[in-house]
This record gives sequence, structure tokens and C-alpha cells, in this order.
Amino acid sequence: MATPTANQREGRVATPAPKIPTVIAKPTAPVATAAPAKTSGLSAADRASVLKDLTKAQKMLGEITTERDTLVGQYNAGLGGGFGGAGGSMGSGQQAPMEDAGLAYQKMQDEKNKRNAFALLKDVFTQYGLSELGATLETLMKEGYEAEEATLALKTDVRYNAPYIARFRGNELRRSAGLNVLSEAEYLTLEDDYTKTLKSYGLENYFGATRTAKQTAIADVIGADISAIEFTDRVSTAVDRVKMADPATKNAFQQFYGIGEADLVNYFLDPKKALVNLKQKATAAEIGGAAIGQGLSATSTTAEDLAAYGINREQAQLGYSQIGEELPTAGSLGRIYGESGITYNQADAEAATFKGLASAKRKKEQLKQLEEAQFSGSSGTALGQGSLSTQYLRKGSSSGQF
Repeated sequence: MATPTANQREGRVATPAPKIPTVIAKPTAPVATAAPAKTSGLSAADRASVLKDLTKAQKMLGEITTERDTLVGQYNAGLGGGFGGAGGSMGSGQQAPMEDAGLAYQKMQDEKNKRNAFALLKDVFTQYGLSELGATLETLMKEGYEAEEATLALKTDVRYNAPYIARFRGNELRRSAGLNVLSEAEYLTLEDDYTKTLKSYGLENYFGATRTAKQTAIADVIGADISAIEFTDRVSTAVDRVKMADPATKNAFQQFYGIGEADLVNYFLDPKKALVNLKQKATAAEIGGAAIGQGLSATSTTAEDLAAYGINREQAQLGYSQIGEELPTAGSLGRIYGESGITYNQADAEAATFKGLASAKRKKEQLKQLEEAQFSGSSGTALGQGSLSTQYLRKGSSSGQF
């Protein structure tokens, strides 16, 4: 009887070790198995042992082939690594092969970076007052969105963008008006500037007591394209020039425009009203207040006309002070010398004082000359020609006051 070889004595059959091909593609041909060992010349017990080992080896190869095909499919789908990597094992009933160490590490880093990006994104939106979007961001992350894609979805995807649009409603108003939208940073800066201005004037709750109310009201101002500088100018005009002005100026503003002290800021912050017109109205109220302060009449038409002419508060106070002194005398002389056809009233005084109107100045000068002529020894001829009697003149004249 022939002597069995070493492999035959130990009951082992050599098999080639499979490995993943360099170019990842599923094999098209079955994996070759080892040729059956020769059993001639062996005892029945030895032959049974060899056949048992051979069957076990073939089963192992079949399992390895199945595992390999699965890994190749996973690898091609971008989910798996190599076969038989460091620490990996194979065989029936043993631990499944681990991914390639490099690929596994890269996958772990990518996942970590993605989580960090979404965490940062949640932080940013929380600062925008959009913390409620946290759940939406998590959903987008689970659905495979990258951070940039998720941000875009939050702004433009109708399934997710309702909270974002509500938060930055001012941009929607700007877009509707044909204006460029602001970046989130620009929008928030403008909100802060408005808030600081109001706070400096003790009006921190002007836009509302809650954060949501303030954001909603501010959106109208941003949508109207009112800059931080213009906003400050409007508040300053309303408060410093009207609300904190003398009673006569406040009275004039209410008389002219029907706006009381409590509504002044709201009136001046109305985005539909142009700042230049609001400033002119403030000046008109100051001019009217100067007239009222001297006991004179005041109308919005005259005050706005003088404001458009360039008269300011200081000039109005000085001019109406002068008019207040001379008008009673000039008016009396006009009535006394009515036969001459010369009259002189507040409108004439305003035209002469503020605009230097020659016709108004001539009226005042003619009245002055008539008064001086009557008290400088006028000839009897003048009286004989129908002039006012000296007796009447002396009774009614205010000689030396005009």
C-alpha cells in the first residue's frame, strides 16, 4: 500500500486565497476549486476522512465567494471597503471582514465634518431667531443633504422655507419692490441699528414688546429701503424738533397736520412719507410756532411757503419778533390813511421781513412818510385838498412808533 503524503495524513487540501480585484467588478466566472485528492490506495476510513475535509473546504470556498461578491457590490456602491484588511477574518461562522482601514477612516472623517457643518448651521440659524429649524436641519441631514444644500433648501424649497421667509420678510418686500435683497448679516445689522436708535431716544418698545413683534414691524422699514442713517434722521426730527419743542411749535404741528404729540414718532417713521417732506413740515411747524409765540396768526400755507423759501426756526423767531412789534402801529396807520389806498397787514409784513419783497417794503415806507409829513408842519393846502384833518390825525396817529 502506498504511503500517504503529508497533506493526505493531516486531511488538508490547499486552496488559493481569494482577494478583491484591483478594478472593482463582479467576477463573471465561478471561483475555481481545488481538484479532488486521489483516494486510490487509501483505506475506507482514510478515504472518508479526505472526502469530509474536501467537502468542508469546498463549502468554505463557497461562503468566501459569496462574501466577496457582497463586498464587491458594496464597494461599487460606495459603502464598503476591501476584503481581508487589517484585523479581518474569514471563514464559516467567523466575524465578517472589516472595511479597508483607509476608506473606513475617511468615511468617519466625512461623517464627522458633516455633523460639524450642520451643528454650525444650527447655531447660525439660532442666532437669526430660527431655532425652530433645528428639526428640519436634522431631517435634511438624514436625507443626505450637504450643509450648503440644506441652507439652500431652507431658503428656497417650499417644503422647508416658510420660517425663513417669515424671519426675513423685509427681503421679500424689497424683492417685490424691485430692490436687491440683503444678506442675512446685512439684514441683522440693520435691525440692530434701528433698535439702538430707538433705545437712545427711550423708544426701545416702539416696534413692540416681543422679539417677534419687533422683527415683523422692522421688516416694513427694511422693505421700504430706509437706511440706518435715514432712520435716525426721522426719529431725531420727530423727537428733537417737534416732540421736545416749545408748546407753540407742537401746537402749530397739530393745527397744521392734525398730529398730536403721542403720534409724532409714528408719523415720522411712516415709510410711505418721504423724509424731505417730513423735514419741511417740521420747519413749517417751527415757523408757525414762532408766529403763535408773538400772538400772531399762523397757517400751514404761509409757514410751508416760508419753509420752502429757506426760512428756518431762528430766522422765523427773529422776524416774527420784529413783526410783532411793528404790525400794530403799521396796521393802525393803514386804517388812519385808508383814504390813500395803502394797507399794511401781517402778510405784507411777512413778505417785507422774510422775503424782502419791494412792494411790501414800499407800503411800509409810504405809511411812514405820510405819518412824518402830517407831523412836520404840513401846509394848509394839503388839508384843503381833502386830506385827513389834523385833529383826527392827532387822535388816531401813533407818531414816532413806526
